[in-house]
Amino acid sequence: SLKTLTTLNLSSNHIGDVGAERLADALRQNTTLITLGIERNRIEDAGAQHLAHGLQYNTVIRILDSSTSCF
Repeated sequence: SLKTLTTLNLSSNHIGDVGAERLADALRQNTTLITLGIERNRIEDAGAQHLAHGLQYNTVIRILDSSTSCF
């Protein structure tokens, strides 16, 4: 069950802007994820904006690794 997921590493999965938008949708509703790794995913400005908006509603994430994601 995703209801207890605390760590998610999507590094090097090339999720791009579309994947970032879907991830942002999930982040708005998530209440358990503490660590998120999205480095090296070819996320551009549009995807970064979606993620930023999704993270505004998520008060749980404490560690976000987005290094070399092309923002």
